[in-house]
Amino acid sequence: MFLKNHRYIFLSNRLEQAELKLVMAHELAHAIFDRKDDCYFIRNKTLLLNSRNERRANRFAAYLLISDEMLHEYDEYTQEQFCNCTGYPKELIELRLK
Repeated sequence: MFLKNHRYIFLSNRLEQAELKLVMAHELAHAIFDRKDDCYFIRNKTLLLNSRNERRANRFAAYLLISDEMLHEYDEYTQEQFCNCTGYPKELIELRLK
């Protein structure tokens, strides 16, 4: 939310640790790249969840959360094993590997 020249990110306290990090990273991307967009309106009043901005936020989250060192550490793991160990969804690792 953008209010009085300040950006606010609201997070649910019901999220698991890995999901919380993912949502935080995704929303941080919106705060950085989409500073003036009303994300609440876009998400709740439109069908643009696969928009360029959403894809960019997902890519940002993937690169922020999955470092080169982490990829090297889990090099011998399958994607499923990586997801089980980190708690991140398969789509996140796939974005990072593209």
